[in-house]
Amino acid sequence: MKTMKKVGGLALAGTIAATTLFSGLSFGNADNVAVAKDNKEQYHFGNSQQPKNVILLIGDGMGSNQVSAAAYYKGKGFKAGELEMDKFKDVGLARTYSHDNVVTDSAAAATAFSASHKTDNNVIGQAPKNEEHEADEAHFDVETVLEKAAAQGKSTGLVSTARITHATPAAFASHIDHRDKEDDIAVQMLLEHDIEVLLGGGKRHFLPKSEGGKRTDSKNLITEAKKKGYHVVGDRDSLDDAKGKKVLGLFNDSHMTYDIDRELTKEPSLKEMTEKAIDLLEKEKKGFFLMVEGGRIDHAGHSNYPAENIHETLAFDDAIKVAKEYAEKHKDTLVIVTADHETGGMSMGVNGTYGFNKDALRSVKRSVDYIAGQLNKERTNIKDVLAKYAGIKDLNGQEEEAIKKAKSPADVIAKIISDRALIGWTTTGHTAVDVPVYAFGPQSDKLTGTIDNTQIADVIAAAYSGKGNQNQNNQNNQNQNNQGNNQNQGKKNR
Repeated sequence: MKTMKKVGGLALAGTIAATTLFSGLSFGNADNVAVAKDNKEQYHFGNSQQPKNVILLIGDGMGSNQVSAAAYYKGKGFKAGELEMDKFKDVGLARTYSHDNVVTDSAAAATAFSASHKTDNNVIGQAPKNEEHEADEAHFDVETVLEKAAAQGKSTGLVSTARITHATPAAFASHIDHRDKEDDIAVQMLLEHDIEVLLGGGKRHFLPKSEGGKRTDSKNLITEAKKKGYHVVGDRDSLDDAKGKKVLGLFNDSHMTYDIDRELTKEPSLKEMTEKAIDLLEKEKKGFFLMVEGGRIDHAGHSNYPAENIHETLAFDDAIKVAKEYAEKHKDTLVIVTADHETGGMSMGVNGTYGFNKDALRSVKRSVDYIAGQLNKERTNIKDVLAKYAGIKDLNGQEEEAIKKAKSPADVIAKIISDRALIGWTTTGHTAVDVPVYAFGPQSDKLTGTIDNTQIADVIAAAYSGKGNQNQNNQNNQNQNNQGNNQNQGKKNR
């Protein structure tokens, strides 16, 4: 990538990784053809093809533990139910460390996904020159896969249940030294790019304080968006009706509502936003790039909210189903599902007790924030509220007293639910564990095994390098002509 020239030593490391992955690789090599014949379910369209479309879905804070909890939640008895993620055949693990910490944050991890570069925590779309971390080192802008896709004439989109200016989506369409500069990120994202679809929360960073927002520069970016040709929407119905080439959807001042409470709002689901984004983006004949983030898995992990965490993971899985079904019908589409990191150190089974009481979670009907909001000022209705909204009809005196005295009753209610469900938490922050990677479609086999998270961007970037997007018939003809030459080369690079 041309940005490799900007970042010196780090670029060399990325180049070596990319060269190892792609050098000498024939996208029609005979070994891949053989695999295609052996595993038609996964490779019925030929895994040697380069993707025209890429859909990257990121479950923020979603480790294998969150995936497992959601699957067991769906299952009967002691068995796990099936998630859409379970249907992927190409599965791997990604190491998540950042340039300056074993435990990454979302900014550094998303920059790894978006630009193939390790960077420091809190940094967005920029990377240091040095391969090893040094204090006060300078950071340089690095080209993202979204920018590369746009340069190829593809349509692009970002979807999130968090603020659209939050770290993960920001890393694909902005370059800034700190993730907290969301007002600046909004300007870069909206005015310095031509992203066709932007859907999520964060309306406050598009409006000045005088109009109910947080901006201090008096800019009204919603007005600017309309001047740029965006159809601006703010609820599920208006999103459904949205037409035109560009759509900006801002459905909450801050992050979107937890999915467990979403029916109380007019906000669209992550599934609905994903469906609409694909519908709008696929109209571009040259293809598209779409990033979809299940952003609130992370927030539930930080707060140690068990029911919210599982519901957010299941909502994310619903969006994955939309993407995978599209890829099954459009065989030039690569779907990648992963996470930036795990949040909360979640466990099923706690304090030496073997078990997972999923019924304790199935009984929870609303978020603990909502439940806490139903308590009266004197907190004399604790038992009634928890029976109605959390399904807890045997609240003991100690639990009731803890809620009554709590500075944050929501946190105490969440702890009671976790304890009853036998869900454990080790932190209110991130952890350094490897996260799952699921892939389906052309080049999906490049994301198996244990990989570095930058390799995800390597694979996407290779798809947008200009070498792909060939007519499959031409590829098949080349396979037949070069099969003998490619076979030995392919074996060397497997």
